Amino acid sequence: MSVPAVASIRLRIWHSSQDRWRCGGRTNTANPVGRQCSERSALRDPLSPMTDPRLTVSLADLLVSRVANFPDKVVIRSDQGCLTYREIEEKSLLIAEGLSAVGVQRGDSVATMVQRTDQALAVWFACARSGFVEVPLNVELKDELLVDAVVGANCSIIVVGDDPAASQQLEALEERLPRISKIEDLEAPAVVHGGNSRPLGPDEVSLILYTSGTTGRSKGVRLSDRMTMRLAWSVVDHAGLTRDDVLFTVFPLHHIAARFVSVVAAMLIEGEVVIQERFSASRFWDTCSDHGVTAIHYLGTLPMMLWKQEPISGQEQNSVRVAYGAGMPEEIQEDFGQRFGLEIFELYGSTEQGVVAMSRRGSSKPGTCGLPVDDVELQIHDSEGKQCPANVVGEIVVRNREPGIFFDGYHGMPDATIEAWRDLWFRTGDAGLVDEDGYLTFTGRLTDSVRRRGENVSAWEVERVLTEHKDVNEAAVFGVPSDLGEEEVMAVVVGDRVDLQELWQYAAEKLPAFAVPRYIRVQDELPKTPTGRVQKHQLNGVDGETSEWERGLIR
Repeated sequence: MSVPAVASIRLRIWHSSQDRWRCGGRTNTANPVGRQCSERSALRDPLSPMTDPRLTVSLADLLVSRVANFPDKVVIRSDQGCLTYREIEEKSLLIAEGLSAVGVQRGDSVATMVQRTDQALAVWFACARSGFVEVPLNVELKDELLVDAVVGANCSIIVVGDDPAASQQLEALEERLPRISKIEDLEAPAVVHGGNSRPLGPDEVSLILYTSGTTGRSKGVRLSDRMTMRLAWSVVDHAGLTRDDVLFTVFPLHHIAARFVSVVAAMLIEGEVVIQERFSASRFWDTCSDHGVTAIHYLGTLPMMLWKQEPISGQEQNSVRVAYGAGMPEEIQEDFGQRFGLEIFELYGSTEQGVVAMSRRGSSKPGTCGLPVDDVELQIHDSEGKQCPANVVGEIVVRNREPGIFFDGYHGMPDATIEAWRDLWFRTGDAGLVDEDGYLTFTGRLTDSVRRRGENVSAWEVERVLTEHKDVNEAAVFGVPSDLGEEEVMAVVVGDRVDLQELWQYAAEKLPAFAVPRYIRVQDELPKTPTGRVQKHQLNGVDGETSEWERGLIR
């Protein structure tokens, strides 16, 4: 298998000159462009369908506007310190020049494997300002999953920061990647002559994000700035975020939510965002108070981890006023808001569509994901594609009322794109119901994937890795309930000489950490239909032989 040229860029090029976390006061400088956007947001009725003029602003345009009006305003607080708009511009320009110098041109796909927040931001905006299509990858990707992503997105180069894990994966693949071009250092600005790079238009594909939401290989979701700006504005509008807010996220910047409902949302409202690379439930509320956090973004298990902490007297007096995200268990939702003194805005969405439904102030119902947003049509369909009555569970299907606000298809996978849009509805693969008042409730996945720690894990990809082991004849992977919410990955394998500890180690070497099974069980055979399809519903449960050594690694 041939792979495009790969360049490793060591991003050892900057250090914050300001003390970590202590980055000065907030800026009140007037910003006509930003003020106009904020006023437009305040005046816009979220329930009134319209072509939103705010979505014509590209990410590159947004940065230019903020640099012009707030050059020295802190927008990012991370483990590496603080970043102002001017610093983001300078760092991204340096990397953009370096990429242009090695031949990257407007419209080329650039894979990025960068964990550190400051470096990831710089590479992200470098691509945005130069018209490169970024393909951000999880630094934990390994072996075939990494090769599939790079080849599938037609990447001509890979940008790597100082992340040991990412570097090790590329070094391990070096013999399989004969055309590797390494850039050892970008500390000195490159001199580029005759470059014609310019930002992509709002409707051009600027980002390819991989998702494992359905059966089979991970899909590269093609996204434009119009789509991602719409995602950011949807959260700003529905959660009522303002320039006085300090947002918080713990999710990495290869994740769509961290980028657009945290970083870009903060830029749109002229606020700030705290990005914490390592989450601590016990220190969470102290961290929020230390940095004046007023709005937190959650996914998956995060709310339950906070809920299970020992209650502390006066905890509701923290600085946070709103929490928005997906996956807060219905049974704790009302009590969570009361205990921590905040308002909850639960939403439903996906990488392909952004926000589909979301709670609003004065229009929410506990246990639901709110009402469908104004620019999306949503229905619940049965197995025959007919609309279900109220309160009947079926598949959530959606379509956009305005052009360009959904994804632009799966990269290089036209058949998968057509299948997803069957009958002119996007088939989400999710189960849910709509009640008599129009509120959406998400009830689970219909497709063969596992939702673990905020990540979608393709069962097919895990099964492929396991069955490549010499002692495994067959494998079935599925989700089992986790005590933190969401699911844990479980594998049932068939083989006469399977050593569970050795198999777990093999999987850990081939798969990203979030996809490695927590439970492994050996059986004589897998239950199947007469046509040979594995009946996974008969395999639920963790009783039986499991890997005790593996369990000991779970924190």
